[in-house]
Amino acid sequence: MTNSGTAYYLYCLTPGGCGIQASGIGVDGQRPVSVRACGEIGAVFSEVEVAEFCGESSEARLQDLAWLGPRVCRHEAVIEQLMSRAPVLPARFATLFTSVDSLQQSVRAHREAITGFFAQLGDQQEWAVKGLLDRAGALSGLGMSLQAAPQEPAPATSPGARYFQEKRIQARCERDLNLRLKEFCRRAAAALGQQSGAFRERKVLVPVAVGSDAEVVLNWAFLLSPAALVDFRARLDRFNGGEAFPGLMLTLTGPWPPYSFAPDLSAGAKP
Repeated sequence: MTNSGTAYYLYCLTPGGCGIQASGIGVDGQRPVSVRACGEIGAVFSEVEVAEFCGESSEARLQDLAWLGPRVCRHEAVIEQLMSRAPVLPARFATLFTSVDSLQQSVRAHREAITGFFAQLGDQQEWAVKGLLDRAGALSGLGMSLQAAPQEPAPATSPGARYFQEKRIQARCERDLNLRLKEFCRRAAAALGQQSGAFRERKVLVPVAVGSDAEVVLNWAFLLSPAALVDFRARLDRFNGGEAFPGLMLTLTGPWPPYSFAPDLSAGAKP
């Protein structure tokens, strides 16, 4: 793809039978969003200037939050608008094609994966569960003390020896906490997964919760139908109530575009 002229920016795909119509402004804040049929699949896209996303200066722009932030928000706004009316297969930010023909060819080449995804998705949507851990509260709630255990030697008298002994005890407590937390998360994921259409364990990208000192210790994605969501919430409430792990709060947010479950179609994009 040359660094001048027009490219075609893909937001998402929809089942063509929905007869979906797009409205609003695209990622550049100027050009309108369109839908083009690719067989039985609809492609939602807009025109953009290639120079915005390609070339020597594009790497710096993609690191500039003042440039990136508004465009990411517009990208998500287009997808979420469509998602409120039809199932969507979301495309990653800055998925570009050289022409409408190349976009249609890519969709047709991935037809089997795309239609399989929509068949699995049905009326389900992606919901996220994050685990926020107050580590000090967890240690206290589990009755873990930084005092020496009965089988350990008596507290050392010299400051240096006492320091290293406290470090050993702290490491033991942290190890025990992590083992218990891992087992709790395994049971919780299995129980919640039984009430969902699919489950993915996602990487924790931000280790500390915004506006809190709590650690983000898990990041899960589930596919949930409207009917399943009621029972899912009730089960999650139990994991935050009578079956809770000390110091751990499980939070539910959504619905989100189903990025966690979408097939990788990047081989079809023309960078």
